[in-house]
Amino acid sequence: MGKVAIVTDSNSGITQAEGKKMGIYVLPMPFYINEELFYEDITLTQEEFYEKLAGDADIKTSQPAPGDVMDMWDKVLAVHVRLQSCFPRTMMEKYRS
Repeated sequence: MGKVAIVTDSNSGITQAEGKKMGIYVLPMPFYINEELFYEDITLTQEEFYEKLAGDADIKTSQPAPGDVMDMWDKVLAVHVRLQSCFPRTMMEKYRS
């Protein structure tokens, strides 16, 4: 278990595959194409994105939902921090709420 974790979003230019290879957690950025939700490098490749852009699709960017950010942190903390052994129970309860 490492002491340091690197977390970034997909706007960093790091793909999910590259992140996995380097041990970096990459939060995919959401965007809408013609009112349909996609996640960068998860539900749509860069090639598909540029095809839709060239086809004059209506594209809007967004920020990650708070729940998606919290899910990422839970994933990171589960691997890199043993919360139950590091913090008193009251702090654990506060973290979870």
